Amino acid sequence: MLVLSRKLGQGFRVGSEIRVTIVKIDRNSVRIGIDAPDDVSVKREEIVFEHSLEEMCEAETA
Repeated sequence: MLVLSRKLGQGFRVGSEIRVTIVKIDRNSVRIGIDAPDDVSVKREEIVFEHSLEEMCEAETA
């Protein structure tokens, strides 16, 4: 895992087409902005995990 330190307004790139920028910093949270092409899916990890659990449950009942 790569761990980066960034300040407000700074960012980094993932490949040549995805840009991540630090938009807001609060005491216990950081808000980020992600610029990516329309064909790139950007999802929160807990949503992906929840979706995977639903698919597993559906497969068990089928």
